[in-house]
Amino acid sequence: MLLIITLSTGMIDTVSYLELGQVFVAAMTGNLIFLGLGLTGLGPLLAPSVSILAYAVGAACGGRVAFSRVPRRAILLAWGTASHAGLVGVAALLLTLYGFGAPWPRHAVLASLALSMGWQYAIVRRLKVPDVTTTVVTTTITTLFGEIAGPERQRRRLLMIGTLLCGVLLSGLLRRTLGPVSPLWASGGLLAVCSVLTYVAARRPGAEQWNRTLPPR
Repeated sequence: MLLIITLSTGMIDTVSYLELGQVFVAAMTGNLIFLGLGLTGLGPLLAPSVSILAYAVGAACGGRVAFSRVPRRAILLAWGTASHAGLVGVAALLLTLYGFGAPWPRHAVLASLALSMGWQYAIVRRLKVPDVTTTVVTTTITTLFGEIAGPERQRRRLLMIGTLLCGVLLSGLLRRTLGPVSPLWASGGLLAVCSVLTYVAARRPGAEQWNRTLPPR
């Protein structure tokens, strides 16, 4: 399920960079660089500011407010991903209705996507799955080459990196064949499927191990 979320991240960040003013909604390191360039007059200032602020709000809501009393890991992932899918769906609908030209829908979409990414990543961090972050791979690449680890951990790191790259490639393919909004609709659908599958799997016999109780906040 986390790899499906990672795939969608690559798809969404590609749309954001290509269509929303060369800004990211997941890779906040890049946005900080864009913000610095904007402050020096060498790039846009509004788009990275909106993205960083919305991401921070999403992380605060996902990590501190929403689902704070949810006791089970799988239920937390299912509900959090459903909310993420809803925000992505709203962004896709806005772009379908208004396009990319008008400033207010574009900034509303940027804020919605960045908020959803901060929300999702805060929830994923609560799950504490090693080497699978779903949003950024800087640490993953560093540990892949800079740390000695067993085959299982190295395999997870490679899967994380490869899945994010596949999301970018899929987004580019969909953009070329079906239009610039299609990757958002596809990623929203993937997230919705992920939420449903996680919820169904959590109710199956034998799911107690991976659906165990979360540690206290």
